Amino acid sequence: MDKLKRILKLSIIPIGFLQIFLMQMDSIRADLNYNHNENNNTIFESVPTTVKTYENDTVMLPCTVNSPQFYTRWYRENDMIIDSRHQDVPPPERYHLWPNGTLQVTNVQTEDTGDFRCEVINQSGIYGEQEHAIEVQYAPTVITSPSGTVEFQIGTVFEIICEAKGYPNPIITWRRKGIDQPNQSDRLENRKRHLVEIESRDDSGPIECVAENGVGEPAVDGIYLNVLFPPEIKVLQSIVHTKINMRAHLECIVISAPPAKVQWYHHGVPVTTDMRIARNDVEIHRNRSQSHYYTETKHQLVVKKVRDSDLGMYECRAENKVGFKSSTIELTGRPMPCLFKTSPVQQPGTAHTLIWQTESLSPISEYKLKFRQVPSGNVTPQNRPPVMNWNELTIPAEFSEGSIHVTTYTLRGLQPASVYEVAVTARNRFGWSDNSKIIRFATGGEVELNYSTETHYTSYDDFEDNFLNDHSVSSVQQYSAASPSSPQSPSSSPSLSSSSSSSSSQVTYARATVSANNYIKFSFSQYLKLLLLMIFYLI
Repeated sequence: MDKLKRILKLSIIPIGFLQIFLMQMDSIRADLNYNHNENNNTIFESVPTTVKTYENDTVMLPCTVNSPQFYTRWYRENDMIIDSRHQDVPPPERYHLWPNGTLQVTNVQTEDTGDFRCEVINQSGIYGEQEHAIEVQYAPTVITSPSGTVEFQIGTVFEIICEAKGYPNPIITWRRKGIDQPNQSDRLENRKRHLVEIESRDDSGPIECVAENGVGEPAVDGIYLNVLFPPEIKVLQSIVHTKINMRAHLECIVISAPPAKVQWYHHGVPVTTDMRIARNDVEIHRNRSQSHYYTETKHQLVVKKVRDSDLGMYECRAENKVGFKSSTIELTGRPMPCLFKTSPVQQPGTAHTLIWQTESLSPISEYKLKFRQVPSGNVTPQNRPPVMNWNELTIPAEFSEGSIHVTTYTLRGLQPASVYEVAVTARNRFGWSDNSKIIRFATGGEVELNYSTETHYTSYDDFEDNFLNDHSVSSVQQYSAASPSSPQSPSSSPSLSSSSSSSSSQVTYARATVSANNYIKFSFSQYLKLLLLMIFYLI
């Protein structure tokens, strides 16, 4: 009963008293630790040491005391290594205890990194203890997963994991094609994850994980990415001109990974090869390498003697496991588009001589010439005049030998000081050629404007919306015309390969014959202003 009363009395001790009691106990514990450290400082001549070293070096961990009567015992973590009281027990390999208590570790390895503790023992027991540490620094190593050469399609998202080892802990960075990449991954200890999204075949190449910690050379490992993509087709000549009984070559270049299977079609029907129609497939790059892992093959369809039935649209169709692509090539006997040439004759005010040429392997039967007057001067959306209709002329062709046909024609009855547009097509037994590029001329000279040097228009109405941009002739440059001559064909026909005036680079310019002192450059509006000013002074 008395014992129960004592317990009940203790149970009603205030909480505040318990808190004060615990605080006093912590203070006593701190004093004991301080006194312990003070005792260690008075016992040991050596001080706690952390030795940073490299593999295969020798490390000395001191444990010297002031008292001559002592024994030494060493621990690695919590495992005892050596005790000087037991000389008959051999120490582990690479460990040696010197008489002054110093522990020697020879040929240190990475696994020697850790904490060491020495205890000094006298007759009455443990006299003191001291902490030491060894940090073995070594160059980094790295392993990636996956590794080696990998193949993925465009649109694939995959992950590369990089595991690095080394001391100090390595810093990991990523490189693509030798260029450092921003950190896009989460770091978990020495593991880094890198997400890769394949957007195009240009993403192919090395992706490397680089680990470095200042010890030795950086470690590098990674993958080489080959991007699989559907075939790409390049057609250098989309229209092949020929004639009956002539040899014709149709060619397409296919680039793909993996290699593609190529089939030729004529009007949607697979082409069957025989003695007259043959195929020739040549790989352009025979030596494969990491940087050139895909195939690039030139595929030719050779028609040795063209027949009427061979003409028409052909299709080069390539397919691999990723996808397919096709391109069309027309085999035709029609003439090539006509090219206008600069007229060497001096132009009168109401007429203009045009020269054009075309290439046709069959005789030309006729030409269709279209021309119309276009607005000039300051044209704005507010004062835009109505578009003039095209005038069309059918011009019989003169017989000429060879494949180059040159024609000269003079348009008469034109309005003076006006701008005209003109285009021409040619016809042979196989049909009409594509439209020529439209050029412009001014009566008394020639104005050449570059609509588009790359696009062949199939309808003249395609140019209606371009008037506001191109009809304003801002400058007219004087030039010396050739001596007057009859409007006949030049003695030497210009070659089709020579550059024509209408296909000059992005420049809008005008040339006209103008009677003015010192060959001053005038626009039409400036010329009219000058004329009005002269009339005013004369009045």
